[in-house]
Amino acid sequence: MKRKYCILIVISLCIVNIGYSYTVDEVFKNFRTVYAKCQNFSADFEETALYKTRKSVSYGRFTFGIPNLLNMEYVSPKNRDKIVKKVVLDGKYIWSYVPILNEVNKQKIHNPDKREILPGTGATLEDLSKNWNMKLVPDEAAKSKGVLLMQLTPKPDLLNRRLNKTEGHEEVKAQLEIWVKEADWFPVQFGYITLFEDGTRRSVIISLSNIQRDQKLPSTKFKFVVPEDAEVIDLSSD
Repeated sequence: MKRKYCILIVISLCIVNIGYSYTVDEVFKNFRTVYAKCQNFSADFEETALYKTRKSVSYGRFTFGIPNLLNMEYVSPKNRDKIVKKVVLDGKYIWSYVPILNEVNKQKIHNPDKREILPGTGATLEDLSKNWNMKLVPDEAAKSKGVLLMQLTPKPDLLNRRLNKTEGHEEVKAQLEIWVKEADWFPVQFGYITLFEDGTRRSVIISLSNIQRDQKLPSTKFKFVVPEDAEVIDLSSD
């Protein structure tokens, strides 16, 4: 019986080792190397947002240029050719346009040199290993497709800085998730989870498809032209 028990332990250890052929440091290093070399990429996206009992799903496409360049179009779920919202980052300003309102919001980018892994995350390649704790999380559905899940949580110092910048000091915990495809170490999905003092939870999952990298883009790709007769609301604090 004792011998059988020892054999089972050895088999279990082998299974664990097979399941984790990479360390989180190796996965992050490969991801960082590939992502740092990328000058731009385009993708279709599906964005799922959950807050309390509310759920919303949005669809669209975007092109992301390094650094702080973005052309993002949200489309109608019933008609993918109909744009319901457009967001453009031109390196200096964030432009947000809603056609049905014919209204444009303009806001200054306060840190134009900050190279976020995706605009709005607040996380950069340089900051991740320094300010975030990382681990690999089992995800059988992702693993069957050759995708690995990295889960990142802010270190105490970063969390304190985030709390100081959050109105009402409500945010108590944040989490970033990155699904990376093992074949080329490029991200295929991002997740953002925020927990608040009152116990509520907000999560946003952005799934990418039809990814194209380092295309030759027109010079106007990240230039926003205010539509005729649109109202412009300048939210910049110059």
